[in-house]
Amino acid sequence: MTAEQYRRRAVELLTQRHELGQRRDFQVREADVWARLAQSAAISEQTQAVRDADQ
Repeated sequence: MTAEQYRRRAVELLTQRHELGQRRDFQVREADVWARLAQSAAISEQTQAVRDADQ
């Protein structure tokens, strides 16, 4: 998955929680995991882009 896909999943989970009007800690935690995956994937994508540019 790309960083953007991970980010969208995190936003989707937080939006669902907001729309339901309930605090669902498991959704918040899951959204946090997806957000961290997005951040990690973005760093990996940037690192790869730099490596590709150096070649």
